[in-house]
Amino acid sequence: MLKRAFNIEFGKLSDHSLDYIQGILQDTRITTILSLKNLSVEELDWQYKEGWNTIGALLSHIVGIETYFRIEFVEGRKLTDEENERWTPALDMGVHLPKLIIRQPVEDYVAQLTESRELMLDALTKLTHEDLIRRIDDYDDETGCNLAWVLYHMAEDEIYHRGQISMIRKLYKDR
Repeated sequence: MLKRAFNIEFGKLSDHSLDYIQGILQDTRITTILSLKNLSVEELDWQYKEGWNTIGALLSHIVGIETYFRIEFVEGRKLTDEENERWTPALDMGVHLPKLIIRQPVEDYVAQLTESRELMLDALTKLTHEDLIRRIDDYDDETGCNLAWVLYHMAEDEIYHRGQISMIRKLYKDR
């Protein structure tokens, strides 16, 4: 049974900062998965109004962002044309939203969330402290960012979307 851990273990990775980030990412994902309990396909694909996000679309977005961040910022490469085609709808949503309403059961989303997080956590085992603090020319023209901030931002984004998922669930139940 999936259960949150209320301690972050240190000493597993090459740097305590990486242990801390890994702990944050693990707890964020477990909490997201636990929040999806008993979701029906209808609830996953329900829209409050046309053009609004669905729970399923937000889950696809969470996986897409993590995949993009892992490839772009952790692995340090650009998406291939095939990867770009696969992930653009989930990354950009908006006009792509109809492509994300796919009548998929919650178990499939949980499997995707689990797999993407496992790939990210595995990628973190290969990093050093220098990788975390290296300047990345992105987000801010003047200061750039670093991988530590990118990973924090990824967790922050997931938590934000989990709040949206909670709101959509309440709207669905109240309809």
